[in-house]
Order: sequence, then structure tokens, then C-alpha cells
Amino acid sequence: MKVRSPFFAACCIAATALSLSLGACTSREEAARQGYAEYQAAFAAGDLEAARKALLKVVQAKDDEATYWEALGKVQIQLGAFGEAYDAFTRAYELDRNNADTLANLTQISLLSGDIDKSEDFARQLEVVDPNQPVIKLAYGYAAIKRLDLDDAEKNVDALMEIMPYETGVKLLKARVLVGRGKSDEAEALLKEQIRMRPNDFAATKGLMALAERQEDWPDVAAAATKAANLKPEETAIRLKAIDAALRYKDYPQARRAAQPMLTPNAPGDQVGDVLSLWKDRWNSPEAVAAARELSKTAGPQQQLAYATYFNEVGKPEYAMELIGSQPILPITITNSGTNAIIAESLAQTGRAAEAKKLFDTILLKEPDHVYALRARINLEIRAGMAKAAINDAQRLVSVLPKSARDRLLLAKAYAAAGDDRQLDRTLWDAFHEIRGDRSIYEALRAHIARSEGPDAAQDVDEEYRHQLDAELIQEFF
Repeated sequence: MKVRSPFFAACCIAATALSLSLGACTSREEAARQGYAEYQAAFAAGDLEAARKALLKVVQAKDDEATYWEALGKVQIQLGAFGEAYDAFTRAYELDRNNADTLANLTQISLLSGDIDKSEDFARQLEVVDPNQPVIKLAYGYAAIKRLDLDDAEKNVDALMEIMPYETGVKLLKARVLVGRGKSDEAEALLKEQIRMRPNDFAATKGLMALAERQEDWPDVAAAATKAANLKPEETAIRLKAIDAALRYKDYPQARRAAQPMLTPNAPGDQVGDVLSLWKDRWNSPEAVAAARELSKTAGPQQQLAYATYFNEVGKPEYAMELIGSQPILPITITNSGTNAIIAESLAQTGRAAEAKKLFDTILLKEPDHVYALRARINLEIRAGMAKAAINDAQRLVSVLPKSARDRLLLAKAYAAAGDDRQLDRTLWDAFHEIRGDRSIYEALRAHIARSEGPDAAQDVDEEYRHQLDAELIQEFF
């Protein structure tokens, strides 16, 4: 038997390891090439989802190639996945910091997300690599708007208007400059001309909606929001804006037409609930209740809960009981706690307060953060003169949903019931500053300040609210 030296054995081991390493490397490169070919075929066929899946396999196999990450970023943009696109372009940027296309895309995505500072930083880097990229001036223009430097913003946007007169981002920036100069009519005309030239321009239509809302021109808000919602049916928040605007100027038939796509028999229960919440706030009438009752006849199980909640909120618990019953579902579980909470609220409104309180307590013992049960128990406690308990529940509710204007106002209502004006004042001001631009909070705070401090102080609230809306308008104009 031939005996090999230790040196020879070590060399064999090293060679074997190198061979395995090279084999793995070759295998990864082959997987990347195959995945990239699949991406190209899917992209040529217009199947963006398949293209994305193929590229995800590519970057998993070989994550150190900037070209692959850039291609993935572009596909993610086309699919509207801007967060994922940003991540992909960021990895491409890490691998190649002098790629103008990557920097341009990072600049634009940062703008779209509202991160103006980051967009301006990428634009400065891009200016070194390719100073002729138009997005540089766009980023600098929005950064100037943020600094309230209208002259610099206008200088940048006017240069862009000469070469890109119908680019949406450019038109929105120009409109924002005009608003800043007090020329809202010219801004409105500019956006309407953009929509005339490009009828499917969602961003310009949304910008027109925001401008009309800033001026409290509710018919124009309703028209623009309805058009925007038709362009992007998945944008339910915009359709809700159309419904709200129509209700504000009391065009109830228009509000119902705008609501129809959100109240179909197969619509999600939460979506139906959002519409009915607007009806409760803006159209509290027998006609609205009758319309809801008719719609509830064809509602599915989740929709029935939304309608029953609405009937309770407008003081028609008997209609809620028709839909979901008048007796608790036992044993109480997390699965049926939502239905039981609505039943408890119906009981509370029909003279069975003690039974309702016991049911709420049982639900919240099992599920302490149950939003509907908390809200209903708070209202029950306020009606029963149990203000301290209502405050405790409302504080918990706000901790669960800190950005909910509705629940901040419920906490304020609990403090008002307790006669604690100092905490009432603090709660409304905190909500006003932390949930900026919310009209319901503004209206509640203004009414409170007008009562407690007089009309001059209320005008100060008006002025601060206008500043908040201006800040919101910047976001809407990306």
C-alpha cells in the first residue's frame, strides 16, 4: 500500500475544497443566468409578476451583481411596490455608486415617499455623475418648497417646464409654487389643463382634489375624488373622500352613487363600515337608515356586523338585533367576541345596561384590546355616570389606536363627562398636533376653544390648521 505524505494529503483536501467551491460558484452563476432568461421571457410577455419572481431567484443565487438588482427595482416600480423597489435600488447602489439610473430611481422613489431630504441628497450625488438628469431639478424644487423658498422652487420647475411640459411631477410642483404665491386659481387651471391633455393622469387628478379640499370646494372635491377613484378602484380612501365631500354639500344621491362600488354584497365588512361611518356623521336621517336597512338584507356575515354596528350608532338597536340576534353567543370566545360586543351594545340601548356591562366585561377579560367592545363600554360608562372608568378605557383605546381621530375624540368626551376641562383641553391639543390635518379633530378643538377662550383664540386654531393643510398639500402634490 502506497503511503502518501501529510503534505500530499493536505494538498488533496485543499484541491477538493477548491473544486467544491468552484462547483458551487458555477452552480450559482448558472442559476442566475437561467433565472435572468426566465425574467426576460416573462417581461417580454408582459407578465410582471412572473418577471419579479424570476428576478428574486436571480438575486438569491447571485446577490453581488448590480445589474440584477437594478432590473428588480424597475419591475417592482411597475408593480407599484415602491418600498421593495427602494430596497432593490439601494442594494444596486451599494454595488455601484456611480450608476446614474440607480441614483435617479432612488431620487424619485424618495420623493414619492415624501422623504425630501433623502431625495435631495441622492440628487446631489446624481448631479456629480450626470448633471443633465431632469429629476435633479425636481428634487431641488421640492426641497426648496419645504424650505419655503418659492423663488428657488420656481427657478427649478420653470426650467423643467420647458423640456417636460406635461410631466405630472413637474406640473404638480408648478401648481404647488402657484399655491404658495396665493395663485390657487392658476394652480387649478394648470392641473385641469394637464388632465385635459392626459385624462388618465391619476396624480394630477388627486392633486386637483387636494387643492379643492384646501379651499373647501366640496363639489369639486367630490368630482375629482370620484374620477381618481374610478382610475384606481383599489384606492378606497379616495372613494371615501368622494362620498364625504358629496355629503358635506348635501348631495345625498351623489354620495350614494359614489358609495355603490363599496357596498356591493361581496365587499369587505370593514369597507362597508367605513361608508356607514360617514353616513352616521354626515347623513344622519331616516332616509339614510332606510337605505342601510335595505342594503343589509343582502349582506354577508361580515357586512351584517358592519350594518348592525351602524344601526346601534344611529340609535336603532332593534334593527341590529334583527340582523345578528338579541342574545349573547355562548360560550364567549375570541372568534365570536365581535358579534357579542355588538349584541351587548344593542342590549345597553334597550334598557338592559347591567346585562350589557357584564357581557362587555367578559369580552374584554378575554380580549383586553377589543376595539369595538372598548368603544361601546366607554359610551355605556359615560351614560351611566362612570366617567373615571370611561377615561381608563378610553386611555387604553388610544394606546391601541394612537392615530385614530375617532378614539382621541372619545377620550375627550370622557374627560368632558368627568368635568375635567384641563385634561379635555390637553387631549384635544395633543390630538390636533399628533394627527395633523384631520378635520374632525380641528372642528372639535375649534369649538372647544371658541367656548373656553373666545373667537380670537379660535382664529389662531384656524391659522394653525391652514398651515397643517399646506404641509399635507405638499405630500399630495408628489
